[in-house]
Amino acid sequence: MPEVWLRTNRRALTTMVVPPALLLAGSLAGLIWSVATHQSWFISAMCVLFMVMLLWLIAGLTSAMFQPRVAYQAGELLIYLEFGKATRVPIDIVEVFFLGQGPSELPKIKGREPETQNVIIRLAESATEWKHRDVKLAIGLWCEGYITIRGSWCEPITPEIMRRLNHRLAEIQRERKTARQAQEAAS
Repeated sequence: MPEVWLRTNRRALTTMVVPPALLLAGSLAGLIWSVATHQSWFISAMCVLFMVMLLWLIAGLTSAMFQPRVAYQAGELLIYLEFGKATRVPIDIVEVFFLGQGPSELPKIKGREPETQNVIIRLAESATEWKHRDVKLAIGLWCEGYITIRGSWCEPITPEIMRRLNHRLAEIQRERKTARQAQEAAS
């Protein structure tokens, strides 16, 4: 089971579940009405089809609520910049987490794009195969060995969270270094 380091923005995803849930309730009411009034089977079938699609959407959003943005498991940092899919990055090439600021990729407010605080992960320059990945732009960016996780899609970013991320990274890297040294000494 992965150790969660940075959670997703559950408030935003909960808000996104409300409209499909209301449509689902309306579709259910439509289905009940069509059956009770003996309407055409086509109306009932359309209500059922619409309800299945809405349930699929709600299940996906609910699943995303419990998916972290960053987690750690067995020597790899799991970075979720796509729904349902983690990119596994060797922890040994992760150098530091730091706070950044940039566009939120949310709709404009009064003609201006809102900004958000971001978590930026710097990878080792020597890890050239990890320089770039295609990710969901609304959630983050992965370019030139820097991974940007947009703050609008994760839990509120505080100085305490940044300290915790870097502290845990250093702790794991020390543990791994000690284990490698012990293994080399035993050989």
